[in-house]
Amino acid sequence: SIRYSPTDPRQLAAVVRRDGRRRIVVLDDQGGPAEEVDRSPGDQLLGGFTRDGRRLFFATVNEGKGRLFQFQVDGNKATELLPGTIPPATGTFASAPPYTPPPPRDAGSPDAGPADAGRTSGSAPGRPASAALSEVLPDVQALGPPSPDGRYLLLVTSKGGGNDVWSIELSSTRATLLTPHEGKARFADPRWSPDGKTVYVLDDAGRDREGVDAIVFATRERKTIYAPNRRVEAYALTEDGHRLAVAEDASGETVFGLLELPGLRAQPLPQPPSGALAPAPEGESAMAWSTSGDRLFFAWSQADDTTDVLGFRMGFGAMVRLTRSPRPGVPQGSLPRPSRMTLTGSDGKEMGAWIWRPSSGSRAKLALLVTGEEVRPVFEPRVAALVAAGFAVLGVNPRDGRGKLETGEDAVPDLLAAVRSVRSQQGDLDAQRPLIVSLGKGAGQAARLLKAHPDAFSGAVAGDASERVPGVVVSASLPDLVKAAREKAR
Repeated sequence: SIRYSPTDPRQLAAVVRRDGRRRIVVLDDQGGPAEEVDRSPGDQLLGGFTRDGRRLFFATVNEGKGRLFQFQVDGNKATELLPGTIPPATGTFASAPPYTPPPPRDAGSPDAGPADAGRTSGSAPGRPASAALSEVLPDVQALGPPSPDGRYLLLVTSKGGGNDVWSIELSSTRATLLTPHEGKARFADPRWSPDGKTVYVLDDAGRDREGVDAIVFATRERKTIYAPNRRVEAYALTEDGHRLAVAEDASGETVFGLLELPGLRAQPLPQPPSGALAPAPEGESAMAWSTSGDRLFFAWSQADDTTDVLGFRMGFGAMVRLTRSPRPGVPQGSLPRPSRMTLTGSDGKEMGAWIWRPSSGSRAKLALLVTGEEVRPVFEPRVAALVAAGFAVLGVNPRDGRGKLETGEDAVPDLLAAVRSVRSQQGDLDAQRPLIVSLGKGAGQAARLLKAHPDAFSGAVAGDASERVPGVVVSASLPDLVKAAREKAR
């Protein structure tokens, strides 16, 4: 990830890997040497430049201890942020007031989102509304940008399986909680509005899936900006605050939307070839606008091609591929591309699915892919190896009545129903006693399927050893995976 200086487009800060650690370097685009901003041990988290381009904020995390720094670009020096390091400034925005609990749901609190979005936010147990920076830094996960007036910095913490967003008043280093909520919630990618009065955030608080919320900085009142009936993967806000680009998960495939703020009027946006938005590093946004707000950039993954950077220019009506990664030894068109399917679940509901088929005309054996996560139409070497070996690989995305992906025991009936549905729809496949293929977090799901219906499957193989489950054969390499799959499928 990188940050360009807002005043000198030739100067930038970048996150690199050195000795297995995330380190921040500053460099120019003319080939000058890259210099680390600080030599302190540990991982470094990149925040952002102030608007005058003179200061860069970052954090370090080492052995459970976090520290916050500012890097003086002119002096090429990093200084730890302690109370009084930055003198109080007379800015244009008022300081955040003391915390007041939001009104109950029936009082019309707008931070609850739509009527079906769940309960409204409340005070998070064990999370005070205000805290010293030293109490917050041990849980730091990511840094957001400084406010437009340079007085505050956004910080994301992770604790107890959930996230929170804090504002750090830089002169006093006092942390204020911006996201009080009930239960566990995920908050990510906080961004300031141009006037510094609103903080936008991607979160699932009070909902079954992520959407875009806006937090009024002065009151901490949170309201839903955009929360469709499918998960929002990422968003990007133009610097003038007038355009909001969103990436939505449509049964594993990413579709894009463009909204004008504040009216949320939808604008036309071309779609790239079938695929999915490539995930960004922790704490980074997966999409970015140009400074002028006329171009949108993102990394795009496809099933039969490399992951590369694409761009969209307002008013030109087409996505443009900006990079083309090398693919030595893999001819164009040689990789399988999945087809979208609509299958019937255990209760008669429709489910989205993807199927990879071999190019040969023989009756292919069906392999049920379980990952414990969303199955996406992107390149997966182990799936490609199985398809090359003559298997038809089926990935299903079962969802409950509220549209949430099923990943536990509740997915078993729907996965079994999906196999029956394929059997009735695809007569050219051998779908009797299919093979289970486990990848990533899918080993537990594979074990549940085998335990509940041992005679319905020919066996199970795993493409990695992240989870070892009895009855699931683990394969360390692609040849081993294909060999084990063929033996189990006999």
